[in-house]
Amino acid sequence: MESPNKGQWARDPTKTLQAIMIAAIVLSAAVIVYVVYSSSQEAKSQTTAQVASGDTVTLNYIGRLSDGRVFDTSILNVANDDIVYPKSLSFSLRSNDSYKAFEMTAGNYGAGGTIKGFALGVIGMRVNETKIVEVLPEDGYQVYSNLLVTKSLVEEIPATETLTAAQFEQEFGVEGALLLVVPHYFWGWEVMVTDNASGLVTFKYLPTVNTTYYPYGNPQTPGNPQGWPVVVEAFDSAGFSGNGSITIRHMIQAEDVYTIKGTDIDGKTFYLWDLDSTNSTFVIHKSDSSIGYNAELSGRTLYFEITIVSVEPAES
Repeated sequence: MESPNKGQWARDPTKTLQAIMIAAIVLSAAVIVYVVYSSSQEAKSQTTAQVASGDTVTLNYIGRLSDGRVFDTSILNVANDDIVYPKSLSFSLRSNDSYKAFEMTAGNYGAGGTIKGFALGVIGMRVNETKIVEVLPEDGYQVYSNLLVTKSLVEEIPATETLTAAQFEQEFGVEGALLLVVPHYFWGWEVMVTDNASGLVTFKYLPTVNTTYYPYGNPQTPGNPQGWPVVVEAFDSAGFSGNGSITIRHMIQAEDVYTIKGTDIDGKTFYLWDLDSTNSTFVIHKSDSSIGYNAELSGRTLYFEITIVSVEPAES
């Protein structure tokens, strides 16, 4: 009688049952471990204290305008990346070591604190949580109405100007000699000194009609585009009681609002704040660095992406 091959032997049912039981035990153990871990993480999240008013909070943030442009951040790689994080007109890089988590007191706004919407926006958040906080204009940076200037799209300006001799030299860099012809310190067109007496220098504007000037800065300047074109439409030497008048047109469009900054005749930086096509007027909003006033952010809705790093509860 021939002996059967090994492959022909019937499987041992006892061994098969043992293998199934072992696999089931291993699978059950893995499920138990996963459930315990998940439960512990959920419990940890649930038990992490929420930020309360008066707590000391350390956080990272990215501040954006409504169009997504970044105006401030505490994160170095965000500050350095202009492709993923395009910047606002007023954004400026700081030293690398200044980019670090920001510490503040939750709920503390006004003098010694942050803006109201930011201070209140972190309340209720937890460590490692990220949230977008919307700050409405009334809870953000106020508008200083004395820094708003309304202008006409088409202006008629005097063609004669008088400065003290000291002011003339300061603005033009030369003494105001009679019949001197130099470019105007702001408008850019040429002027000619017509009188120099008693410490006063009077000069007449000599613009070229149908010529474009860039008094507020040149939008084509690499790395620092500013201002807009101003076109001279007319020059009347007899206007303004014989002092002469110049008619200029500001070449501004609706889409330029909030996208153009410039430098006004007083040396202050401003932002194009509004355009009223119906009344042919526009508004520039000046900044004042001496008081820390940033016109680009004032009166606007702001968005802060906030991530809580740590929370130190206030003392009872």
